[in-house]
Amino acid sequence: MSSASSTTTTQSLSDEALPTRAVVTTTSTSPPTSTTTTSLPADTTTTAALRDPYAQPGWVVAENAKPGTNDWRLPATVRSSEQDSPTGWIEGYADAASVQYGHTLTLFVDTPAATFTVQAYRMGWYGGAQGRLVWTSAATPGGRQLVATYDRQIGMSEAPWHSSLTVPVTPQWPPGQYLLKLVSDAGGSHYVPLTVRDDRAAGGLMVVSAVTTWQAYNPWGGCSLYACSADRRHDRAQVVSFNRPYSHQYHRGSADFLDHELPLVTLVEQLGIDTSYVTDLDLHSQPDLVNDRRGVITLGHDEYYSTTMRDALESAVARGVNLAFLGANAVYRHIRMQPDASGRPDRQMVNYREQTDPGAVADSQQATVQWRNAPLRRPEATLIGVQYGCAGVRAPMRLVNTANWVFANTGAGNNQQIDNLVGVEFDELAPRSFTPESLEVLAASPVRCRGLQYQHVMSYYSNAAGAGVFATGTINWICAIDGSCASLEASSVVRGVTANVLLEFAQGPAGRAHPSVANSARYRTVLAPPTDTAAPEAPTTTAAEPTSP
Repeated sequence: MSSASSTTTTQSLSDEALPTRAVVTTTSTSPPTSTTTTSLPADTTTTAALRDPYAQPGWVVAENAKPGTNDWRLPATVRSSEQDSPTGWIEGYADAASVQYGHTLTLFVDTPAATFTVQAYRMGWYGGAQGRLVWTSAATPGGRQLVATYDRQIGMSEAPWHSSLTVPVTPQWPPGQYLLKLVSDAGGSHYVPLTVRDDRAAGGLMVVSAVTTWQAYNPWGGCSLYACSADRRHDRAQVVSFNRPYSHQYHRGSADFLDHELPLVTLVEQLGIDTSYVTDLDLHSQPDLVNDRRGVITLGHDEYYSTTMRDALESAVARGVNLAFLGANAVYRHIRMQPDASGRPDRQMVNYREQTDPGAVADSQQATVQWRNAPLRRPEATLIGVQYGCAGVRAPMRLVNTANWVFANTGAGNNQQIDNLVGVEFDELAPRSFTPESLEVLAASPVRCRGLQYQHVMSYYSNAAGAGVFATGTINWICAIDGSCASLEASSVVRGVTANVLLEFAQGPAGRAHPSVANSARYRTVLAPPTDTAAPEAPTTTAAEPTSP
C-alpha cells in the first residue's frame, strides 16, 4: 500500500483536550506535577532497578524534564543533498534498526566532504521541542564509498560499504526513539533512525516502530518492493535489504518516522507514561518481548509481518495484553526475514507476493502472499478486528458511537465528522466469519475509492482474557494528533481518544473495565472488494498532499 508523505516540520502539541488524568508539561525544564506511570511485573528485582535507572517508575517524566532543542530538524528549504550541497551531500545507515543501551552501533557513511559529525537526538516531548541532544561525535573523516550492488535475479540493492565509525550507546542514552543526524562539513545532512532498547525499562506499554514497512517503500539503489527506476530490469524488488540508507527523498532518511510515528511518541511522553520502545524486527527475533507489557501500540503504517511477529501479537492478546493499531493496512503482507551474504541475521526481507515463492517449495506456509490469501488464509481482521479496504482517498471520518469509553472527555458527538481524517489508506469491516463476534464499531464513514463505494470503520473489541483491541482504520490518525502533516489539521478528538487509549491500555486488560458491545451487524453494507493493482509513487518530502497509488 502507499506511504503517505508529509512535511518534515512537526508542530508542538498543545494541552487542549487531553484527559484530566494526563500529565502535561509546559516547558522543557519543569517536570510535571503528577504522573500516570506503570511498573514492570513483579519479577523485576530491586537489584535490577538499582542497576538500571530506567527500571524505576517515573523515568519518562524525569527524562522529559530535561531541556529539549529544535536543532534536530533539517532546514525546510532543503530539496536534496545533491542539489543544495553538491560537494557535501551525505547519507548513511546503521548495522541495526535497534540496539540495547550499553552496546555499540556501527555507522556506514558516504560523503565527498572532508569530515562529518553525528548528532544523536532522543525524540520525545521536551516541552514541545520534541528532541534532546544526547551525544555528538568528533569530526570523522569523510570519503566516497562503493556504488550500490544490484541483484538482477531479485531486484535487491545493497550498499556494501566499509564502516565509518562505531558509536558507543552508553547508559546515558535513555531508551526510546532516536534520530541520528549526519552533518557534513560542507552543509549536507541526512537522518538515520534508531531505536534504543532497554527491555527492563519500567512501563506497561510497548511502542513498536514499523521498520519493515519503511524498508518495503525505500527506493534507495533503484528498487523498493513497489517499483524500480527505469534503469533496473525489474518492475519491483522481491527482496529488499537493510544494508542501505533510507533514500534522501524518503523524508531525508527518516523514512515514515516523522509523520507516522513521532506525533504518537511525543504524546506518550507528554502524558508521562513509562514505555518500552522496540521495532517490529525485535518482535521477529524476540517475540517474548510482549510478555512483560500490558499494552502494545503499533503505529501508522504497519503492513509487513513475519509469521513470528503475528504469532507474538496473537498470543499476547489471548493472554489479555491490550493491542492498539493507530493506523491502517496493518498485518497485510506476509514476509520472511533472512541473513545477508555475511550471515548477519534478519538483514534481508522477502516478499514475492505469489504462491510460487521459491522459498515456499518445502513449506507452503512460508509463501509471502497477503495474509488473507491462500495458502495462509489468516485474514488480518481476526486479530485487528477490521481489514484493509483501499488506498488513495481523503475523506471525513463520521463518529457513530461516542458513548464508548475511548471518547470520554473529548467532547465528541454522534454524527460528528472530522475532515480529511480517513486516508490515504483505510480499513473496513471484514466478512462475518473473520470478524470478532464482540466487535464494536466506533466510526463508520462512507468512502469512494477508485470508482467504488466503501465504508471506513474504526473499531474496538474485547476478548475472554480481558484484552482490548482498538483500531483507528486510517493511516492519517497519527498525523491528526498534532497537525504535522500537510493539509491535515490537528484534532482535539483524535488527541483525546489516543490519550484515553494509551492511559487505559497501560493499566492492564482494558476489556475487563470496558467490555465491548457488539454492533457490527448494524453497519454492514454491500461493499467493493479490496483492490491492490497499482504501484504507489515513490515517497517524497515536499508533496503538499500524501501520495497514493
